[in-house]
Amino acid sequence: MTSTTKIRTLEPIIFYSGKQDELQIFLNETEFGELIIISLSDDQLLVKEVLLEETNEKLEWKQDRKGLRISVPEGLQKSGGNMGRALKVMF
Repeated sequence: MTSTTKIRTLEPIIFYSGKQDELQIFLNETEFGELIIISLSDDQLLVKEVLLEETNEKLEWKQDRKGLRISVPEGLQKSGGNMGRALKVMF
């Protein structure tokens, strides 16, 4: 099985969810592959978990001094007619 990985550096909309120790990141429907969010490097805060907001599906991620790298599968389901999705970043 051959797969190609898209790697992109993003400056997405990040907002505080209102819940303690949780941020949300809004992505449009075309953002998949390995996404790097520079503003969430490990010198800013330490991430414990990254989840798809709608389903709480755990996503693969890695955090280092260069940013938070999140692997978003291309076929990831989203509900309704939304033009995007939100990820929950737990810290």
